[in-house]
Parts: sequence; structure tokens; C-alpha cells
Amino acid sequence: MRSTTQISRSDEAEVAGYAAEGAIRAVEVAPLVLIGLLVCPPLAILVVVVVVPLLLMALVVGLLAAVVTTPYVIVEHLRGHRGHVPLLAHRLRHAGRALLDLAPHRIAADARSLHATR
Repeated sequence: MRSTTQISRSDEAEVAGYAAEGAIRAVEVAPLVLIGLLVCPPLAILVVVVVVPLLLMALVVGLLAAVVTTPYVIVEHLRGHRGHVPLLAHRLRHAGRALLDLAPHRIAADARSLHATR
């Protein structure tokens, strides 16, 4: 049977081993923590200095546009002006046909028909 001094010394050696492993692990992790501390504060400063004011300006401009245009939209709706919708639909149909005419199979068919007529 072991004496109490041997058990305590082995316990102390075990604790010292754990401490050494912890110190080695800390040395391995320290550069990552240092890089994180060097990178994150500048990014946080960038966000606070650039992104937050841009978001606030966009919010203010959007609210101002909503406040200014709401009466116009309400009056136009109540007056019943619907002349823009048919014009928009006509132009969208025209643009859709133009895009369809640019499709490769349409271009090839037109080229074949031009070549056949010559």
C-alpha cells in the first residue's frame, strides 16, 4: 500500500501535467485570440462609422418619401386615374416581344428564312 506522501506527490504530478497541457493549449490559442481582437474592433468601428449612418439615412429618406408621396397617391387613387397602367402593359408586351425576338432559336430561324428567300 502507498503512503499518503506518495499519493499526494502523484496527485501533484497529475495536476502539474494538466497545468502544463493547459499552458500549451493557451499558447496555441493565444494567436487566434490576438488575431480576433485585432480584426473585430476595426470591423466593429467600420460598421458603426459607415453602415449604421447609411442605414439611418436610408430610413430617413424612405420615411420622407413615404410622407411626401402618400397624399399624391391617395388623391390619384380617389380621382380614378388609371391611364398609366394600360400604357405600362403595352410597353411591357412590346419589350417582351423584343426580348423573345432576341432568343437564339428565333435569330437562327430568321437567318434561315432570309437565306432561303435569296
